[in-house]
Amino acid sequence: MLRRAFLFCVLLVLSAQADLFNDLSLFGGAPLFQISEWDRPNFNARNAAGTSESLEKDREPLGPDYKDPNPAGTEDKPVVAAPPQEKDKPVLIPKKENQGPKQPANIPAVGMGGGIVDINANPGGFPSFASPFGPDFEFPPLPLPSLERPAGSFGIGGLFGIDEGSKWWKGKNVCIEREESTDDDTDDGKKDEDGKNKTESSEEPNFFATSIRLSNCFETENKYECVTRINNHGVVKTFTVRYKCCYGFKRTSDGCTKQVDLKPVLQTLDDLKLDEFRGLIKSSGLDGNFEASNFTIFVPSDIAIHEYNERLNDMNRVDPARRRRALNALSSKDLVLSHTVDGFVELADLENEATLESEDNKKSTIRINVYPTHSYEKMLTANCARLRKGNILAENGIIHIVDRVITPASERIEEIVKNNPKLTSLAKALENSDILKHLKADGHYTIFAPTDEAFSKLDETQRQKLLNGGSCASNILKHHIVAHTVCSSAIIGNATTHNVDGVVLNMERTVDDELTFEGKAKITQADLIGTNGVIHLIDSLVIPESGQYIGNVIKTHNYTKFQELVEKAGLTEELNNFDNATVFIPSDQAFENPETIKLLEGIGNDQSKLQQLVRYHVIDGEVESTDMSNDMKIPTKDAGKELRVNLYSTLPLFTNVINRATINCARLTGFDEKVCGSIVHEVNRVLAPPTKNILEIIQDNEKYSTLRELLNGTEVEKVLQQNNRSITFLAPTDETFALLEDKDLKMLKENKEKAEEVLRNHVLTEVLCCAGVGPHTWGFNSYVPTMGNQRVEVGRTGNQIHVNRAVVTSCDTVAVNGVLHTINKVLAPKKAPVTSVGGGFFFFDL
Repeated sequence: MLRRAFLFCVLLVLSAQADLFNDLSLFGGAPLFQISEWDRPNFNARNAAGTSESLEKDREPLGPDYKDPNPAGTEDKPVVAAPPQEKDKPVLIPKKENQGPKQPANIPAVGMGGGIVDINANPGGFPSFASPFGPDFEFPPLPLPSLERPAGSFGIGGLFGIDEGSKWWKGKNVCIEREESTDDDTDDGKKDEDGKNKTESSEEPNFFATSIRLSNCFETENKYECVTRINNHGVVKTFTVRYKCCYGFKRTSDGCTKQVDLKPVLQTLDDLKLDEFRGLIKSSGLDGNFEASNFTIFVPSDIAIHEYNERLNDMNRVDPARRRRALNALSSKDLVLSHTVDGFVELADLENEATLESEDNKKSTIRINVYPTHSYEKMLTANCARLRKGNILAENGIIHIVDRVITPASERIEEIVKNNPKLTSLAKALENSDILKHLKADGHYTIFAPTDEAFSKLDETQRQKLLNGGSCASNILKHHIVAHTVCSSAIIGNATTHNVDGVVLNMERTVDDELTFEGKAKITQADLIGTNGVIHLIDSLVIPESGQYIGNVIKTHNYTKFQELVEKAGLTEELNNFDNATVFIPSDQAFENPETIKLLEGIGNDQSKLQQLVRYHVIDGEVESTDMSNDMKIPTKDAGKELRVNLYSTLPLFTNVINRATINCARLTGFDEKVCGSIVHEVNRVLAPPTKNILEIIQDNEKYSTLRELLNGTEVEKVLQQNNRSITFLAPTDETFALLEDKDLKMLKENKEKAEEVLRNHVLTEVLCCAGVGPHTWGFNSYVPTMGNQRVEVGRTGNQIHVNRAVVTSCDTVAVNGVLHTINKVLAPKKAPVTSVGGGFFFFDL
């Protein structure tokens, strides 16, 4: 029994692996990821010449005029032949224009409350791997569990080739759509600026000279779709075969067996008791139109139309002119036609951010959005009106019921801002900034638009700077713009999204049904629809840190000691007016360092020296951490005195991964905080400009008298006084030299050649700050080359830094040509290697 169970498990594993990964061997090696069994797709990537008979009988027919390409190595081009048509299946005529396969909406994982409302307008697929079809080829995305079940769901029968049930798409009343496109097709043969075809890729050569097929099939509630891409001697073609229930039939457990009793559109509206919209059609004289043609109608419920009329009446009581403008803009006929789209549009065919053209005179836009909900279901909106019921079929159309009257979109959001009397300040600020040129006509944006009242809450100086497009204007305005459509109905409880700078934005719907933005502003009017997005009016302007003056950021982050230093130096206004600068701000703990206390006591109340100290923490240009390089020297606003940047890897297993940065050996503990006109980094020490080279530091310190004597007249002495160097010197004190045997110390003092050899071993050929020394890990040693053509081992154990067998007793005395550390042991040159029994060798100190 146990043996049978074991064999069964082996077969289970082998079958699962063979099904998913056997074809990926074409691309070299095993995949880097594994997909859960519920979501696993069916991969088929094979050379056309080697396609087996078993695959041949199961594969999808690509098209009536398609024949497999010749095997690799033949010189003939593919021959087109017409395979026999399937007689028992109606076939829809494919679209004339070439287009890629349609993909289901990519619904992201849902977060707490309303979840994440970031929806990718161009849903992607699997992580990319080396492909003969180029970097742009992606599989259709996998659906979320409980939303759509993939084709061929994983089961025991599937492992052993046992049919677990009939395939509904092989049954009756199934229509097939086929699409074919060639990647090197271009519009009218147009070429890009470089004279190459638009689809040509010069990024990487195509090494596949054979014919390769890669397929993927997936199933949703309404369709079964297979996408096949074939690379035939460098010509890539994409075939899409889509199975759907024919119009008038619906899916059941047995397939497309349920036939819908279809009636004309107008009669269907009557049966659905959509009396208000039906009355508008009749009063507008549009009955004949809806009887003669095919339409898809987004129909507001009766309650929605009543609420719309009440809003118009309220407007009439408050401002008759506004009501007249609204009625002139949207007559009863226009209202009906602005909800109507030509042809048959089923919800399953619509992706997020899809746009439809309505039948009104302005050909206004209806934008479809798909959002996740806390129950893992889809929420669909049409111009931000929520779809309550969809895909109601009629003889000559499809009806979708929405919960409000759809506002026709005929203006871009920039034009809406410009023409709205409540947004004059925002319009001026946008005009004077560089934002408008980045808004595309075919984009999909959301603007949380501060009203004139919101601008009036700012102090007059800041308001004028913002209106005139000052240095902070762009950062502040971009904080209110999202690069996808966020309808108010998508905000359920708490929800998050990202603005165009990638900063997380928080939105909330309160228990009182009020909408808030960033917890500071209230949405006073939602869902002003434009052709390229939506606008929500808010009552307060939200100033992000990237839009705040540096003085405000120093206060909010509790850099109290540095703030006191700035105020004492009288530079608060200068800091706030910085444009395109980088500031290194010491933490409050940095001011407790004894050397810093001594430095500030020496400066006292000398305002000129205080200003020099503050300006030494500021450089021109916005330098982010990613812009820094090792041994980079940056002039500061303190008369050009330089800061030295050093980058280190302190990870024993990943020596090429830079994970630590220092500025004058002060560790960078916080970085890349964007403020108005500047970037802020936090450091753990107060930065003071070095004034001496390493030799001058040694000469001025009494504890290095023996070292000075040994250096005198050597080449090392010349190196230590060269200001253009970037080195580290490990300096033994007089006490350290006194620990040597008398004969050894005497030899060093009398033999300059021997002293030179020993001193060279104390000069490291790079700047090594104590913060750049990683932990000592057994089996992984870090070595640094010396001027003596040897290497010393460095490592950190607890708070102690070791260099070979010496301990660093004083760290990071910064010089103009590097850094000096004090050590407690003389580093003698290593002896010649002694061969060990195992064939290796050991080094020993003298």
